[in-house]
Amino acid sequence: MAIASTSNFDTTFFVDEVIEEAYSMLGGEPELANDAITARRSLNLLLTDWQNKGVLLWGTDLATTSLVAGTSEYTLPTDTIDILSGYVRLACNTTDFQLNRIGYEEYEAITNKATQGRPTQFATLRGRETVTVHFFPTPDSADTYTFRNYRMKRLADVNKSALENADVPFRFLPALTCGLAYYLSYKRSGIPTERITMLKAKYDELLSTALDADRNRVSLVIAPRLVVV
Repeated sequence: MAIASTSNFDTTFFVDEVIEEAYSMLGGEPELANDAITARRSLNLLLTDWQNKGVLLWGTDLATTSLVAGTSEYTLPTDTIDILSGYVRLACNTTDFQLNRIGYEEYEAITNKATQGRPTQFATLRGRETVTVHFFPTPDSADTYTFRNYRMKRLADVNKSALENADVPFRFLPALTCGLAYYLSYKRSGIPTERITMLKAKYDELLSTALDADRNRVSLVIAPRLVVV
């Protein structure tokens, strides 16, 4: 028996097919004209909830911000959710120095924020729509600094186009589809409570499995620090 020569299911499983599959799981009455609209809205809410649950590897990237001498506060791109780690790069020799992240309250407690030098610390303030980052010391003019940061970014929206893919890797498609069915189950009348409960349990299982697989597989080495007194 021949084996399929393609392995691109995730690129051909469009949003409209996710919606169709979710309604098949849901059961009940046939789809109505506005069902696709409410399903897309639910998909966007579902993806937003995923980003509240933790770090999604495909929802991260490396971003850069050029620092200006004498300026300590910067507004990050609007699709930034949070900063996971940050470094400052020197232009003179492209050396990177890791920055220590401190809490915003700790930053506010610094007496003289105007102190200039190579930044060694940063704090973030997450507003309703934007994230700002504050550096200490304030960048000086001794070099040209670039803030390199590994960040969480917003996933792409599910729009009106039928021939588009959701911004998820193929391994999350089962959780996405089942999660959408669960979201729709309590928005649509006539769905038995038993089916809603079943969909939630299956969705939780699929999402937990996918999140567990979506992690960096690196060795963790813990070594004691010996101090001679």
